[in-house]
Amino acid sequence: MKFLAFFLLCVPHVLSLPKGSRIVGGNQARGGQFPFVAAIYVTRSGGTYFCGGVLLSNQWVLTAGQCVDGATSFRVQLGSNILEGTDLNRVTLATATYTLHPRYNSETLENDLGLIKLRLPIEFNQYISVITLPSSFTPDYVSVTAVGWGQVDDFSTGLSNNLVSVTLTTISHDECQLTYGPQITHDMLCAAGNFNEGICNGDMGGALIQTIGGTAVHVGIASFRSHNGCETTDPSGFTRTIAYVDWIRNFVALFSLFTLFSSPVYSNIAGRIIGGSDAKAGEFPFTAAIYIHTSSGQYFCAGALLSREWILTGAQCVDGALQFTIVLGSNNLQDSNDPNRVKVATEEYYLYPKYDAFTLQHDIALIKLRLPIEYSDYIQPILLPTAELVDYSVVVALGWGQTSDEDAGNVSDLHRVSITVLSNQECRNTYGTQIIEEMVCAEGNYNQGTCHGDSGGPLIQYVYGQSATHVGVSSFFSGNGCESTDPSGFTRTFPYVEWIRNVTQI
Repeated sequence: MKFLAFFLLCVPHVLSLPKGSRIVGGNQARGGQFPFVAAIYVTRSGGTYFCGGVLLSNQWVLTAGQCVDGATSFRVQLGSNILEGTDLNRVTLATATYTLHPRYNSETLENDLGLIKLRLPIEFNQYISVITLPSSFTPDYVSVTAVGWGQVDDFSTGLSNNLVSVTLTTISHDECQLTYGPQITHDMLCAAGNFNEGICNGDMGGALIQTIGGTAVHVGIASFRSHNGCETTDPSGFTRTIAYVDWIRNFVALFSLFTLFSSPVYSNIAGRIIGGSDAKAGEFPFTAAIYIHTSSGQYFCAGALLSREWILTGAQCVDGALQFTIVLGSNNLQDSNDPNRVKVATEEYYLYPKYDAFTLQHDIALIKLRLPIEYSDYIQPILLPTAELVDYSVVVALGWGQTSDEDAGNVSDLHRVSITVLSNQECRNTYGTQIIEEMVCAEGNYNQGTCHGDSGGPLIQYVYGQSATHVGVSSFFSGNGCESTDPSGFTRTFPYVEWIRNVTQI
């Protein structure tokens, strides 16, 4: 009896193999031929590994259980057949949400499947679309196709830069057991070619496809190959998709319901400050544009109106300030003729006593206006939170900051961007132990987030789809630049609500 082997390929960098190289015995895929295929870089405590997967919907990727087990985050590439090099159709996403089949066994590779959830829905096009799940059992001895970027032979280590496909034939359960013995269960599927065609290291999680009536149907997940090597004539092993269709559909449906009804908040705003879009007039009547005057010059921050007299912003925005000029009621910084604009001046502020300018811990502050202002349709306060912010909920960042790394300076019009809250553990994967519990990170599917000029601005949620609630203060972004895929950083509002109320008496 031969033993099953699975290998997740560790990828310190992607090795490009010569043009025309193949899975084992495969051929290079054409652009758009397999628009549902996903390249998945899996981050674990021990390093980064590579797997394949397929897009099931605009928010879910199906892969192997071995590919998600113990993962801390994923980088998912869609829309491109090449791993490196310019491709305008490529979309790269980051996420950390996954589920492992509850009966997955890493020793026997039984029930080897998992699901990865993207932070926000993606848009389909001719290079990014979904695959169909099977509706019936895959027969023995039918033609199927395996796709992947894995090794092309036992000696050429590393990934292929090009997606390759290989035509195989499914074999019977009994025939597969002749090679691997009773460890082959009925929920596994084996396939082989005429010679040594099959999967290899780096192909795990990838799709086995059967074309039925012109439609690509997902029938297997690449799971294992023989210990004798990729180039042996031993069959390749897959997890049989049909055995898990109910679990896949039930879990995805239940997860969606849990997100909608069990999470205390959700956002009804779409859009993308880096990757953002213009806000509508009166859409965010609590936003404040703050010009800070110091002994060394003038700086810009944003903030949020809490009451007729108080504005919440970042501590970095008030530390050392001599005076503030604050604009309320208008989305445009330049339009002095906007009848809804109110400009006020003040110099009174309250810095959180434990603020650390070096680490940006406790980066939160209050500014007090000299006189109470009058509310209008364009000037209204925002609510403070009554509960902790939930990981992986959708939030909206606001500001007038830069919209790219190259375009210095603020924009004239207020921008908004929908992003997703990360767990602090995932944020520490980028920024390390400097992320404390009073901080929170958020990012979008792409490079959406905050930039220069957005500091102090509000991170908001729409509680039960209605009231805007202040959940974070814009605090920092990555040293790699605003347009990197690193998350944006905020000060959590909820831990400071008692301090805010004690100072403001609201």
